[in-house]
Amino acid sequence: MGYYKDRNTGEVLIDEIAAGIVREIFEKYISGYGLTTIARELNARGIKSPEYFSHRKISSTRTQLCKKFLWAQTSVKRIIENESYAGTLINHKTVISKIYKTRNDIPKEEQYRHENFLPQIIDKQTFIQAREILQSRMKTNTRAKNGNRIHRYSGMIKCGDCGAILIGKRRKWNGAEYIEYTCNSHHRYGKEYCTPHRIHESQLNEIVRNELLKLKENIIAESEKYDRIIKEWLKKKPMYEQQIKQYGDRISVLKNQIEELIIERISDRPHAQLYNEMIEKREREISELQDKIEQSKRLDEVSKQKKEKLKSTAELLDDVLSQERISDANLRLLIEKVEVFQGEDKGVDVKIVLNGDMEI
Repeated sequence: MGYYKDRNTGEVLIDEIAAGIVREIFEKYISGYGLTTIARELNARGIKSPEYFSHRKISSTRTQLCKKFLWAQTSVKRIIENESYAGTLINHKTVISKIYKTRNDIPKEEQYRHENFLPQIIDKQTFIQAREILQSRMKTNTRAKNGNRIHRYSGMIKCGDCGAILIGKRRKWNGAEYIEYTCNSHHRYGKEYCTPHRIHESQLNEIVRNELLKLKENIIAESEKYDRIIKEWLKKKPMYEQQIKQYGDRISVLKNQIEELIIERISDRPHAQLYNEMIEKREREISELQDKIEQSKRLDEVSKQKKEKLKSTAELLDDVLSQERISDANLRLLIEKVEVFQGEDKGVDVKIVLNGDMEI
């Protein structure tokens, strides 16, 4: 949906009417709407589904929903998962057995990716953001009610005391509206089971921003540390090369000793166990020396790789923090979960757990 092939030139072009629907789906999903809500809204407006725009005859085996060109949750999900809209064509996704009539998925590393093969309907960043939100919602089983938007922290904020999720509720006070999260256990079973752990979304936004600012400061400090390691390595490079040569010479000596011990073991079978222990001891030393050689060779390379990763993370944080409000997609890209604990002073304490890729 969103593309067609020119019959004269064979060129793949954008169908602007269908592409507009695709863009709207991505925009709505990133802004907080769920799959079902988007599907219902498109149906309510009389917008045709992908089956209509594919210009193919609907087979008798397809559902009545397809035949009526109506949207379903899965239709919206397939569009959000399709990287073709960002210009990337992926082939060799599945293999069909003609004998057993089965279809099996092929591992991603064995699939064929063709970057910039199609004209983009959405940009790469939009696709990545939508995919991150989709994976996060599927992982946490996040849902919205009655067509409302999914609350920003839904599925990722939990009670640190009882382990239940914190549910978001819209509140009004003095004419102002805000979103408040409370412990679901307290909401359902009362104060005997758990305390409310009430916290406003605006407070969480401020806490997350401050946590990311601290992370950025730590990254800068770590990056400076690896700068020093690289400079130190360059100064001591001749010494490391000498060490590597010494380790190599020692390995040669040990290998010769092992060969001699094997020959002696053959002629002295009653003491074979003793020879085995001596051989194992030398093999362990060889393994340790080989590790040291590898570490000496890779210290500079590993430090540069680590520094490059820190630089990339810092640039991502700069981009995220430059926005007045951190987007939902970036929030789920950076944060794995938020834990809220009831403090002794009747306030709450918040712990932010970063995604693994963000740890330094």
